[in-house]
Amino acid sequence: MSATLPVVQPNPTLLDQLLQEQQQLTAVEEFSQWHQGDADHDAPAQEQYYRQLLPATPPGPGQQLAFEVDLDACSGCKACVVACHTMNGLEEDEAWRKVGTLVIGDEDPATQDPATPPIDSQQSGIAAIQHVTTACHHCEDPGCLNGCPVKAYEKDPITGIVRHLDDQCIGCKYCTMMCPYEVPQYSDRLGIVRKCDMCYQRLAVGEAPACVQSCPNEAIKIRIVPTGRTLDSPELSTLVPSAPASQITSPTTRYVAEQPIDPRLARPQDDRMDVVAESHWPLALMLVATQVGVGVLVCESLVAGVAAIGGVAIPATVTLIAAVLGFAVSHVGLGIAPMHLGQPLRMWRVFLGLRTSWLSREAVVLGKFVGILALGIGLYALPELENYLDDGLPSWLPVDAIPSWLGRAALLGAIVIGLAGLYCSAMIYIATQRQLWRPARTLPRFFGTMVIGGAMVSASLMAFAGFSAAASWLAVLGVVCLIVKLIGEARLFGETAVDGDTYDQRSRNLIHKRLVKSLRLRNWLAYVSIVFAVVGAFTVLLLAGFGAGLLAIAAASLIFSECLERILYFQSVVHDRMPGTL
Repeated sequence: MSATLPVVQPNPTLLDQLLQEQQQLTAVEEFSQWHQGDADHDAPAQEQYYRQLLPATPPGPGQQLAFEVDLDACSGCKACVVACHTMNGLEEDEAWRKVGTLVIGDEDPATQDPATPPIDSQQSGIAAIQHVTTACHHCEDPGCLNGCPVKAYEKDPITGIVRHLDDQCIGCKYCTMMCPYEVPQYSDRLGIVRKCDMCYQRLAVGEAPACVQSCPNEAIKIRIVPTGRTLDSPELSTLVPSAPASQITSPTTRYVAEQPIDPRLARPQDDRMDVVAESHWPLALMLVATQVGVGVLVCESLVAGVAAIGGVAIPATVTLIAAVLGFAVSHVGLGIAPMHLGQPLRMWRVFLGLRTSWLSREAVVLGKFVGILALGIGLYALPELENYLDDGLPSWLPVDAIPSWLGRAALLGAIVIGLAGLYCSAMIYIATQRQLWRPARTLPRFFGTMVIGGAMVSASLMAFAGFSAAASWLAVLGVVCLIVKLIGEARLFGETAVDGDTYDQRSRNLIHKRLVKSLRLRNWLAYVSIVFAVVGAFTVLLLAGFGAGLLAIAAASLIFSECLERILYFQSVVHDRMPGTL
């Protein structure tokens, strides 16, 4: 019988040792359990992949939700853009999230100090290219919400998410001006504005927003941030180089990186690639028309006051014609303005934002202006109408009981309300805090149009009424003010303009590359107006009828010229923007 040999265990191979060691690693166990999931856990199917990208608890008092972007992890793949576009069913040319690029290591020549040596980008240790993904920043003090005239925005008191209410929007597009980050997007098909809402309906059920869930590098997260920051808080520094100042709306998005980006070394890839902005031509015509309408009333009242001091009374018919002319011009402008709206049938709600929106204030105040002006016209028209009727007015109209000064008082009241309305019109654009629309630029242009247009139109009116001296002086006033205005524009945007600030240079370049024909036509119409006004001012003293015709041509040319100037005001505006938003 042969003896049984003992079983000898072979030596473990390297693979066996590695497998045994790997089974003891905590990370492997955690990774395995993470992918296996819990069958009894009632949560979205994909939660296991983005659980760590969402906050574990809802925000508390003094907190809100916000995007956090890891710049080091963003590769610029634009998966977030595609996911956002698909999830929200956006238009072909509509995007709520965009990805831009910062070029690092090349100083901006426009801001480089000749006395300071160039910065060595190699020594700084910063990468040559940095991708930046951007969407709505759900600001603490959102400009879109403050500017909306119909309360089509709301900020959730718990999460801080700024939502747009599509069914309330009238498509005025004012929020696109009030938002310094150009977040709201207008849809021509729907006639309303839409924007990112952080996929609030997904967050409500524990699902991650589309952009967060789609990012392959986990570069986008939802975090809880504190609110109630003051203007001098260090957290309110500019989001990324070239972005608008954070003090405007207090954005909550946080861009984090191991090494901060030196703004002197980083410039967006689309730097200085300014495009022609929307003309907003209905608004341009409305602004000029209301300014000219108020100007006519102001100039007629000045002429009447000076004449009264000299012992000469302006006939009530002339005052009535001036009031009707101012009313008609203003009404034409206000009638054209709704053509700017995507949903004009909803415009009756424009008064809802009266507490915060200058657009609401403009609509209400200018509405009161034409109403009081209509009252003044009626008070002046009743006595004149009675003179033209054989049987007189009905007995129930107490014409004799109406004081003679009441009509003039109504017109003066209309002037005061009209001036307030023009101030509201200017504040609509000043409130956007765009440098080219600042008060020093906007107020002189708006009220300058009032003086110039009112003087020119009133000059032709006085000429036809037989007040040649008043017509001549008004024409001279209009010419002088127009020349001053043209000189100011030439110093800023003319071909021989001196260098101004960066925004002036960018706007001037845009005008002369893309809008030079409009600028030249505006100037030529202004020159025609000056020539006809000067000739008419002297001719009206000798040949009243012929001079009145010349002044009428000057007034018409001036109005067309000012309309072009106001369109250029909109089209040539440039401003800071997030990288890649073009």
